[in-house]
Amino acid sequence: NIRISSSEYSGQDVLLVTTSDITKRLMSEQQLIQASKMATLGEMATGVAHELNQPLSVIKTASSFITKKVRKNEAIQDEILKTLAEEIDSHVDRAARIIDHMREFGRKSDVEREKVRVNETLEKALEIFNQQLKLREIKVVKEFEKDLPPILADSNRLEQVFINLLINARDALEEKSDKADNKGQSKKIFLKTGFKNGLVTIEVKDTGVGIQKSILDKIFDPFFTTKKVGKGTGLGLSISYGIVKDYGGHIHAESQEGVGSNFVVHFPVPSEAK
Repeated sequence: NIRISSSEYSGQDVLLVTTSDITKRLMSEQQLIQASKMATLGEMATGVAHELNQPLSVIKTASSFITKKVRKNEAIQDEILKTLAEEIDSHVDRAARIIDHMREFGRKSDVEREKVRVNETLEKALEIFNQQLKLREIKVVKEFEKDLPPILADSNRLEQVFINLLINARDALEEKSDKADNKGQSKKIFLKTGFKNGLVTIEVKDTGVGIQKSILDKIFDPFFTTKKVGKGTGLGLSISYGIVKDYGGHIHAESQEGVGSNFVVHFPVPSEAK
């Protein structure tokens, strides 16, 4: 980190240059981000297990049928055998994609900049988290603007931001649903993207419990949380805020207590992509 300031030395105007080594601070930030990723993977374990169980069930059914026929020395029609083989092959591919996605999400990522399509990254985040939402009967409504210009970011770190926002929306909906007078109400998350005034905008909106006005300006502070002890680290939104800032973006929340919250993220578009 380099700082330059004007000063005076021996009666002359000079420029004073000071440097400081921020390597340890950057390493600590990276470790914190990675720890948050691992916590997020833990959050998604149930949904991922259910997601993997589906292709495994198909493979098990097909293999059991083949084994049964072989033991009885019964012939299997070519068309049936072809269908079984294709089903096994496609579901092995599906399971492999899920595992590869989890592995990719869990890897350490540096603050790199490359052209990223926001809609694609948001779809990836939803894909890895969708089963979690289905199990809780949460409906996702998507409104993505087509042909958005790319932004400069890292897809892996951006996906972490979106998953953190989805987790936040899910918890807000669950908290509202747990209250007796809200039983049976529909639970929805609205995902919206757009482009205006040189900025790509992403909105993650929920119909959850909302955020008290008195704490709205604190939600991005490290370790700040309104969740019960043992549920949440208070780091998700803080880390998301830092990642968005790393890529020149801005994130803020709009909320009405008892109605829901809307997290809005803006990213600048590089001049060559406009």
